[in-house]
Amino acid sequence: MAFACRCRISRILEAPYGNALLVGVGGSGKQSLCRLAAFLSTLEVFQITLRKGYSISDLKSDIAALYIKVGLKNIGTVFLHTDAQIPDERFLVLINDMLASGDIPDLFSDEDMDIIVNSIRMELRGLGLIDTRDNCWSFFIERIRRQLKVVLCFSPVGFTLRTRARKFPALVNCTAIDWFHPWPQHALQSVSTTFIEKIPGLEPKVRLSISDFISFAHTSVNEVSVRYQQNEKHFNYTTPKSFLEFMKLYGNLLRKKRTDLAQKMERLENGLQKLLTTASQVEDLKAKLALQEVELWQKNADIEALIAKIGQQTDKLNQERAVADAEEQKVAAIQTEVTKQQRETEEDLSKAEPALQAANAALNTLNRLNLTELRTFPNPPAIVTNVSAAVLVLLSPQGRIPKDRSWKASKMVMSKYGDALFCFHAQMQVDDFLQALVNFDKEHIPEVTVKCVKEEYLRDPEFNPEFVRQKSSAAAGLCAWVINIIRFQEVFCEVEMKRMCLSQANADLAEAAEKLEAIRKKLAELDGSLEILTSSFEKATSEKLRFQEEVNRTNNTIELANRLVKGLESENVRWANSLAQFHEQEETLSGDVLLTAAFISYAGSFSKKYRRELLENLWMPFLRSQMVSLLFIL
Repeated sequence: MAFACRCRISRILEAPYGNALLVGVGGSGKQSLCRLAAFLSTLEVFQITLRKGYSISDLKSDIAALYIKVGLKNIGTVFLHTDAQIPDERFLVLINDMLASGDIPDLFSDEDMDIIVNSIRMELRGLGLIDTRDNCWSFFIERIRRQLKVVLCFSPVGFTLRTRARKFPALVNCTAIDWFHPWPQHALQSVSTTFIEKIPGLEPKVRLSISDFISFAHTSVNEVSVRYQQNEKHFNYTTPKSFLEFMKLYGNLLRKKRTDLAQKMERLENGLQKLLTTASQVEDLKAKLALQEVELWQKNADIEALIAKIGQQTDKLNQERAVADAEEQKVAAIQTEVTKQQRETEEDLSKAEPALQAANAALNTLNRLNLTELRTFPNPPAIVTNVSAAVLVLLSPQGRIPKDRSWKASKMVMSKYGDALFCFHAQMQVDDFLQALVNFDKEHIPEVTVKCVKEEYLRDPEFNPEFVRQKSSAAAGLCAWVINIIRFQEVFCEVEMKRMCLSQANADLAEAAEKLEAIRKKLAELDGSLEILTSSFEKATSEKLRFQEEVNRTNNTIELANRLVKGLESENVRWANSLAQFHEQEETLSGDVLLTAAFISYAGSFSKKYRRELLENLWMPFLRSQMVSLLFIL
């Protein structure tokens, strides 16, 4: 049917002045076949595009552009126009003129016409024709009539077509009419068979039955539509397009329903499999839990033993720390005492220092001259004799105080550093005596010597350097030296005792510090051992907690699994029944979807009475009559 219409359209397009009027209801394939025929005839297709406010002036502009394209460029073109593209009946005035003569009044302005004539003039000269303005325009219009094919696609529904034919006679007189009739049964059967072959998953017998039903449903709707028009005065048209849409809907709906059904079956199968797997895993989990509980009990016992050992180690460490604290307090006390004694010793030494400096200063007042002068005294004053006697006592070795402390004995002591008073080396003798005074062991004076000097000489009020200086400056220096040496000795003795105490205190401090260091070292060892035990305890505790969590998770898993199995016992039966039903539906899914697609495609425009007639009196009996069961519920 479609092939015959395509051939007729091709013959019309190939003929000179070939224009066509294609009459058929919407969806008959008029535009598709026209485009196919134009392609086969190597013609371009032009079709206006309606938009909001599209008016007759817009149509004139489109036709003028089309005329220039065809008339000047000599391009064969099909002007395809449908009744849906006629918002204003005045559009048909232009189309009527186009069909009748090709010359549309006022289509071009004078300037545009001059351009067209000038463009055509050279072509006419080439053909040997007279290039007048009228000849050029006639040549332009003639070319348009030969190269521009007008194809009108109108619907016969209602009175619109007959009204337009009366008003615009060129629509009928200047076109070749091609009627698009309904497809015959064998055409419907052929198209449906080709379509069904492309759907996967259908058995050959099922494919044949489905193809028969598709064509039967289309023709049955046509029959019911006739009665529906006769009885209810309502029109319902079925076209090849609705037939193709029906098959397309069936393919899409079948694919979607198959996917949905497969997903439902997969979920149920997975659920049943999960229930079986869960039931088998519960026993494995119970055995695993028993082993975990034994291991957890052992870990608890190990941790308890470790806690006891840490407690013992902590007690021992506390005892040692108490001893260390006491020893540290003792060392601190000794350190305080040592610091105090050292400070006092330094203070006493600072007190003795002025006396020693005064003694040295007194020695500095002595020189060779005044000592030589002193030694020349034959009978010095008594106080000078006492000063020399005191010096004699201090210089006596090892505390052996001489009994003869006269001036003569004193001069002999001062002369023991030489042979004679006025010998050649007298100067050296004086220097040796002074050096003996300077190097005097002032820190180790015997106590007897000190006592003798104090009692016998220092108690004398005249034993004063200022008083003695009136008699002899050398004797005054010796007097000051004696006094300051005795003062230094008094202070030094006290300092020496304190030094001895300080030395003993330092020894005690070193001993205590050594003992404290040993205790601290032992504490460090105990701390290290305790730290190792604490680390082991923390690790064991962490391991215990982790294992306890595993036991708890296993318990929770077993509990949840038991709840799941017990809670879904009834669901297990229901799922199994639903799965069996889905398997049955899968076998008849193609027929169920076929009936649904037919109802959606065709039954919408009918009333309830005619819908029931289609469904119960025509379609379902036809499906029951097939050798293959296509419906789940018949």
